[in-house]
Amino acid sequence: LLLPSIDKHVGKIDIDFEILIVNDCSSIKNNLTLKNIKNIKSINILNLKKNVKAQIAIATGLEYLKNNNFDGGIIVMDADGQDDPENIIEIVENIKINPLQTITINRLSRSETPAFIFFYYIYLFLTSIFILKNFRHGVYTYIHSSSLDKLFKDNSINYAYVGAVAKFLKYKFKIKKPRYKRYTGNSQNNFFSLLNYAFKILSIFKYRILINSIILGIITFYIFKLSILSFVIYLNLTIFNSIIFLVFFKNMNILKFNRLENVKDLEKINL
Repeated sequence: LLLPSIDKHVGKIDIDFEILIVNDCSSIKNNLTLKNIKNIKSINILNLKKNVKAQIAIATGLEYLKNNNFDGGIIVMDADGQDDPENIIEIVENIKINPLQTITINRLSRSETPAFIFFYYIYLFLTSIFILKNFRHGVYTYIHSSSLDKLFKDNSINYAYVGAVAKFLKYKFKIKKPRYKRYTGNSQNNFFSLLNYAFKILSIFKYRILINSIILGIITFYIFKLSILSFVIYLNLTIFNSIIFLVFFKNMNILKFNRLENVKDLEKINL
């Protein structure tokens, strides 16, 4: 469903468009819909040996392009249908002005449960206060190949592609669009896995958060002195930072994961 939709919109723009699909050792048989594909230049599938989840899979695809000296623009998308291919047209219009810029697709709305949305806004609040960055976008982004060296400056991209983009790349343009429902099936992520993902993103900025927490603590003492309220704030800041560092050190093995060793082969699809 996704490929015909991409092909339809690519046909409206004058650009060579190639697709690299990262197959994260899926147990589902390849059932790509390739009938009437007219505008996509080529489709390749990078098959992985074992399942490593979305973030490392994305990092593997980007590292593969980097190691093969790919030169050009890169659009990163989820394959579940929540990232609207129609946005490709707007992305291309903007990169005609400056192909080296970074473009993010920022979410205007979400379709999850009220409880999830509530905690999502708490997450946005925390990132705004402690990191001074807006994390309304997901993996749906445009980057140029010249930015790949920056993204792999450390291995935090294994934790979260979104966090690595925020840490190392400067945003030049933001496209605000709603997030759509999945084409089929339900997300394998539950509330706790998404909470863990949020803290992985925060852990990428652990030292910045720690410094800003100390500054907030000093301001709290200056305003409230030694009071019950200041004690509650100090306690919450301590717990918050402790969880972030705990998540970071608990997942140290992710940083050391060798992505390219997990590549099985590259499958070229005949169009």
